[in-house]
Amino acid sequence: MTMQTGVAQERFSRGVAVVTGAAAGIGEGLARHLASLGMTVLVADIDAGRAQAVAENIVSGGGRAEAWAVDVADADSVEAMAAGVFARHGSVEMLVNNAGVESAGLLWEIDRDRWRRLMQINVDGVFYCLRSFVPRMIEVGTPSCIANLSSVGGLNSVAVQSPYIVSKHAVLAMTECLHQDLSIVGAPIQVSAVIPHSIRSDIFVSAQRQAPTANATANAVFAAMQRDNVEKGLDPLVAAEHMIEQIARGEFWIHSDDEMCIAAAHRRGKQLLELDPPADPRGMLARMGITVE
Repeated sequence: MTMQTGVAQERFSRGVAVVTGAAAGIGEGLARHLASLGMTVLVADIDAGRAQAVAENIVSGGGRAEAWAVDVADADSVEAMAAGVFARHGSVEMLVNNAGVESAGLLWEIDRDRWRRLMQINVDGVFYCLRSFVPRMIEVGTPSCIANLSSVGGLNSVAVQSPYIVSKHAVLAMTECLHQDLSIVGAPIQVSAVIPHSIRSDIFVSAQRQAPTANATANAVFAAMQRDNVEKGLDPLVAAEHMIEQIARGEFWIHSDDEMCIAAAHRRGKQLLELDPPADPRGMLARMGITVE
C-alpha cells in the first residue's frame, strides 16, 4: 500500500456522508473512518438494530453519526432517506453506495428469487441511490463525492459466483457512465469506482446462510474464500483509510490493495487486448486445494 498523505483529513473533516450497508464489514469500516475524520455519517442499512449500534458506538467515541433503516432495493425507501437527509442536514458531501450481497452456485442452478433479490440490492440499489441523491446534490451545488463499490470481480469473471460478478460488472459500468453524465452538466461531484479485493466481512457466510447451494464445488470455493478472508483479508478500518485517502486525492479507480487490484485490472486488459477466452477456473480451484472430478 502507498503511504497515507493526510489529504483525507483536510478534505473530509466536515460535511455529511451517507454510507449504505454500513452496519457491518466494508461499509462499517468506511463509516467509522469517515466519522473519525470529522464527517457526520449516516449509517444506512436494512438491519436497523445493527445500524443503530454502529452509530451509537461512533457517537460514544466522540464522532457524529446517525442510523437510518433503509432497503436500497426499494426505490421509495431510498427516496424517503434522501429526502429526510437533505431536510435535516441540507447537503451530502459523500455518498458511498456499498450495500451488496453474494451468492454461490453454477449459473443455471441459481434460484430465480435469489438472482432477482441480489440484482435489486447490488445494481438497482445503486441506481436508486443515484436517482434520489444526485439531483439534490446538483441542486445544492457543494463540492461532493460519490463512491460506488464494485469489486475485483467487476473487472474479471469468476466461476460459481455469477450473480455477484454480473452485478459488480454492472456497478462498474454504471459508475463510468455516471462520471461521464456528470461531466456533461458540469456538476462539482467527483465520482470514484471502488475496487476492493479482500476485506474481512461475513459476506460469504451470509450468502451460504441466505441462499444455500447443493453444488459441492461452489460450497468448497466459498468455504475457501471465507477462510482466506478471515486469515488474510484486510481489516475494514485499515482498508477504509487507504481507500478514502485515494478518494480524497480525486482518483477514479480506488483500490483496497494496490498490488492485487492493479494486477486484476492488468489481467482483464491483457485478456481483452489479446481476445483471450476467460481463464480456466480449474487453475483457481487447484490453488484453493479443490479438486473437480
